[in-house]
Amino acid sequence: MSGAAESTAESFVDRLAGDDVEALERGASLLGSGGGGHPRLGALWLNRELAGGAEVRVVGVDSLTGWVLPVAAAGSTASVAVEKLSAGDELRRCVEVAEQHLGIEVDTIGVLAIGGGNALFPFIAAAQTGKPVPDADLTGRAFSGLEQTVVGCGPEFTGTWVSAEAHGAAMVIDGAGPPAAERVMRGALAGLGGWAALAYPPLPADTFRRLALAGTVSHALRLGHQHRQAAQAAEDGATLARRLGGEHLGRGTVLEVHRGSGGKYAGGSVAMRSPDGDGLFRVEMGDEYTMVLRDGEVVATTPDVICLLDTHRRQVIPTGQVRRGHEVDILLLPVPDRLWHADVLPRLAPRAYGLDADPVRYRAGGPVPAPGGGS
Repeated sequence: MSGAAESTAESFVDRLAGDDVEALERGASLLGSGGGGHPRLGALWLNRELAGGAEVRVVGVDSLTGWVLPVAAAGSTASVAVEKLSAGDELRRCVEVAEQHLGIEVDTIGVLAIGGGNALFPFIAAAQTGKPVPDADLTGRAFSGLEQTVVGCGPEFTGTWVSAEAHGAAMVIDGAGPPAAERVMRGALAGLGGWAALAYPPLPADTFRRLALAGTVSHALRLGHQHRQAAQAAEDGATLARRLGGEHLGRGTVLEVHRGSGGKYAGGSVAMRSPDGDGLFRVEMGDEYTMVLRDGEVVATTPDVICLLDTHRRQVIPTGQVRRGHEVDILLLPVPDRLWHADVLPRLAPRAYGLDADPVRYRAGGPVPAPGGGS
């Protein structure tokens, strides 16, 4: 299994069409690794913008100039956002407030995380502002913490953060890095209704180009188109994994689901038995699936993407929805090699989620311990 493409080659698309939105939704759901919120709400919102005549351009990172503003959502886009629907202009207002406060004009809307519900929000902001989106992101998948990007807590993300919520309020956090911004944001979200649009500190185009994981938007689109074709063909889990460029780690029936509480990330585990009854799997989970054990041996861990798919419907099962009796295929999807580098890995490895285990990268033929252990 090779790493996901990290290329500055021509984008998979230069403008999003309706079927691309569905593919992006499917790809983002896979790359969510069971967390990050479901992208369905964002897909519906984006389709509404496109139906109203808006366009979303996707450009290569080599063409970027000026300022890139990463846009996402803070809070629970999986549950609260369904109960507290958007006003429709939060993302546009986020961009406008950032521009006004900083005295700059944003040239490009950056994708923070191409996995999970956050993947669709930059494209909505792009549709509302007429600004393009680069074929790149800063995580390569979904992660939970503001610091879990390739930028991390570096000086590039110490600056001005802007959030906007449905009732018209906007909040500016100035001079903060990711840890401080996250503390303030989590405390404010209850007053903001549970979720809000969020703009990260803007990055100069050359900085974004140097740091970003190029080609990840195209990668998500390809995954989504391939997943749709596999579902239509009713392919089994192993065939689907090959089609997606990943690995099929096994299939089983869920025997027990344990959910923990406390700590920064929700904890828990899923126990499964293989169809022949001879093999046992355990999947650890935080906000995302984080580690797979087969008969007690660790065979895969974050930062690779661990997916639990319903064996019959081929749909991704989020961590909050896996239940006893589910028949599940366990798939592993590769991430860009950059996430396995020593300067990034500790923020993404199992110990970042409170698991006492070294990161293990699955290669064709079996698991391989990651150099340096990620500790």
